Amino acid sequence: MNNSQTFSSPFLHKLGVLSLITIVFFSACRENTILPSDLIPPIDNINTFSQDTFTIITNNVYQDSILTGGKRNSTQISSSPNLFHALGTITNDPIFGKTHANIHVEVLPPVPNFSFKSGTNRVIDSVVLSIPYRATYGDTINNSTQTFKLFRSIGTFSKDSAQFEFTKDTIDNTLMSQVAVNLKTMKTDSPLVSGVKLIPQIRFVLPAWFSDSLEAQMTLGTNGAFADFSKYLAWWKGFYIQADSTNGNTIGFFDTYRTKLNIYYRYINTSAQPDTAVDVFAFDPNICNRFNTITRNYTGKIVQNFINSTAPAGDSVLFLQNEPGMSALISMPYLPSFENVIVNKAELIFYAVSYNNFTDTLMYGTIPRLQIFQTDTLGVDNVIPDYNVFGSNIVDGKATQYSINGITFTQYKFAVTYSIQRLISEKNTNFRFKIMGLNNGYPAAYRVILAGNKSSNPLVKPQLKIIYTKIIK
Repeated sequence: MNNSQTFSSPFLHKLGVLSLITIVFFSACRENTILPSDLIPPIDNINTFSQDTFTIITNNVYQDSILTGGKRNSTQISSSPNLFHALGTITNDPIFGKTHANIHVEVLPPVPNFSFKSGTNRVIDSVVLSIPYRATYGDTINNSTQTFKLFRSIGTFSKDSAQFEFTKDTIDNTLMSQVAVNLKTMKTDSPLVSGVKLIPQIRFVLPAWFSDSLEAQMTLGTNGAFADFSKYLAWWKGFYIQADSTNGNTIGFFDTYRTKLNIYYRYINTSAQPDTAVDVFAFDPNICNRFNTITRNYTGKIVQNFINSTAPAGDSVLFLQNEPGMSALISMPYLPSFENVIVNKAELIFYAVSYNNFTDTLMYGTIPRLQIFQTDTLGVDNVIPDYNVFGSNIVDGKATQYSINGITFTQYKFAVTYSIQRLISEKNTNFRFKIMGLNNGYPAAYRVILAGNKSSNPLVKPQLKIIYTKIIK
């Protein structure tokens, strides 16, 4: 079965103290928010009002510190089977510049005190490191061949500490193996091994000296690497897979959770007959670690002039990527001073635009779903409480098609009723929203350009729409 896919080229939060009337409101209004919209009080402009002219200011900011391995707080990201690691380089994105991704991964013998199958005259024929392919992002129309190189990791990276996209591996610079991979065709490239057709995967044939090292450690017995798992990882700390940083226009995603070290060998069995076998060392989520190193470089590209913008009046366009990468900061400077009201419904709405008549979007696609955070003037990010109260399907953020004056735009909409109610009730002048691509297990995939509040086209400017009921005093 082929589980691969190609992307279409194409918290913690401290609750504040609310007034009694606001608490009563949430007891009743949570239900309203997830029920059909016709249960929201009718807009009569006497008690209940609708307003979409609240001032919002949008700025571009760079967002890093995505966890790609190890553990942070209670999140053990390295043991998640739904995290896939990026490998490859995009050098020709005309708007967002260059993306480069490398991988660190570890394997272990199947059991402590491991030994090869019984027999005599064992000869290792080959050792192959294999990692299943999962998906491709980027230019899959043109030639997508890249060279990946394999090295020995010599740094220690505990699975109980955090590895981010900026964490760099420490390696022995002796090249162990390299392969040329066509990411354009990889989803249908199924290698044949001993007459068996395997799922698409990347395969590195390791050098003879590695086989000799394995044999030497086995000979050492209880003093060698095979005595227990900690000794093995002290001897062999992992593999580092490096993509060519100067060539490529695609990124491949690989299932490092299912990394295998396949040892093929011949021996004389107990019946004195020649025999063959394969032993498999694998990634063990309970002991091993794995992480991604991802770099972005916007030099000479349009986005470079917008990184960490501090324009007081906001930016005209917003450049968004999946983490790590560009995100957008949304400020609502006058909302904390708005009169105390009951917020029945609040939505943030954004529209996709383009610099190149969307020709670049045909190659690189657009973000299928955005995520929204709350942040503050110190840059501390947290998940908005709306996700916990209503669920992601209500908050949404999915890309949908929306027509304005006969022109179809890609629209992103967030239901943020809980957050806006709290902002108004608490008069929190430090509150901000932040949006970027949803972290969906494919780091560094996707990007989109949205209209900012300073856009010259009033039809596509970001909107904050609120339906509210005035509190009768």
